[in-house]
Amino acid sequence: MARKIKVLIVDDNKSYRDAFRRNLSMHNYEICEAENADEALQVLKEENPDVIVTDLKMRTRTEGLDLIKQARDLSPMLPVVMISAVGTFEEGAIATKLGAADVISKSRIEEEIVQLYHSINTAHEEYKANMGLLKTIEEARKTAGGSDAADFSSKLKAILQQNDVDPYVKGEAYDTLLNLDAFVIREASHDQLARMVAEAADESALFKAIDEDLQTLVPVIENFEPDSREALRTAEYFYRKHQKGITEVDFSRNIGFSYCFAVENEAKARLRKKIARFLGSRDTYGIVNQMLEPRTRHLNLFFHQYLLRLQQGREFDFTIDNVKQTFHRILEHENRYKPDGLKALGIIIICFGRDYEFKTPHGKVVVNNPLNLKGLKDEDEVLTFAQLLVSLQHSRNPYIHPEISEMQKVSKLRDTTMKCLQCICRLV
Repeated sequence: MARKIKVLIVDDNKSYRDAFRRNLSMHNYEICEAENADEALQVLKEENPDVIVTDLKMRTRTEGLDLIKQARDLSPMLPVVMISAVGTFEEGAIATKLGAADVISKSRIEEEIVQLYHSINTAHEEYKANMGLLKTIEEARKTAGGSDAADFSSKLKAILQQNDVDPYVKGEAYDTLLNLDAFVIREASHDQLARMVAEAADESALFKAIDEDLQTLVPVIENFEPDSREALRTAEYFYRKHQKGITEVDFSRNIGFSYCFAVENEAKARLRKKIARFLGSRDTYGIVNQMLEPRTRHLNLFFHQYLLRLQQGREFDFTIDNVKQTFHRILEHENRYKPDGLKALGIIIICFGRDYEFKTPHGKVVVNNPLNLKGLKDEDEVLTFAQLLVSLQHSRNPYIHPEISEMQKVSKLRDTTMKCLQCICRLV
């Protein structure tokens, strides 16, 4: 017998909640309830519903929109259906942009009740399909460098070619594919560079200008790892050709990869010993477990709230789910864990590369820079560095903000890369 779809109903009007509960229960849905967004987030962690059905206007006019953002921060693909008695067309459009599977009018709910069932069922089926793809992506991450890498690379490419896949899944597939194919992409970039140089009459002046500019932007570049320097020069060459509009080089696989590789390779080289000591300490796993709920293994509510406060005034391009997954991988692999990308590295720096504390009912949890990160002058610089690392990976991904032009993305990638490298130069 198939498991019932669990629906979380969020509405500050108890009469409406009761009516929805009775109606949905009669049609074989399992129901849990919340009166507002705060309660909903707690129920979401404890009950793991399959679909959220939320009102728009509760304590504030747009609390339902806020809930969509917060819920998908916790679980990026969780289906949400918004029901509104007062929402405008614009608010419905915002809800859809934020990820709502459907927007239904509360004033016409009796006429649209069949549509509500259909929306719940369809969204749940899509959710299950996308979760299956995420499982494949997670398996691919674990095989990096293994004998199955080529097979998983083909599976990831197939995911990227599907039209009906959630953008979040495509973004994860893209980043994982780049990690799997890193060596192949580097070789392809070098081959492309060699062909372009061979076809040009004389590129010595261009490379001289590149080296002079890099020396100005990153004065200690001569101390970088050779692979970091090579990737940075490659990225700069492609960038300048791209700016002139005289190359057809693919932005995401050449310019974006080379900039990100340069930063990731150099950051990991500077932090390698610190990360090894961090993962080799049993205290690390005690700290991580304090940040997770013992039963559900979601982020501890109080640490979650701390991260939300930390994000106020900053644009961190990661979700709470990204933090949870990073913690789970640390606990699973322990001293064998390797940060799989700039996003994971940024999350580790935010959570373990500075001094801070957060309160729980049992007292304060104090975190005293267990990564032993040094060289950046204060907490603000540490957070800025982490923010830049995550943003660099985020900007490289063509499935993130597709409305932004390629030219804008390339310029942002270069600017963020230089800021990251300037921070890396100060690490000791």
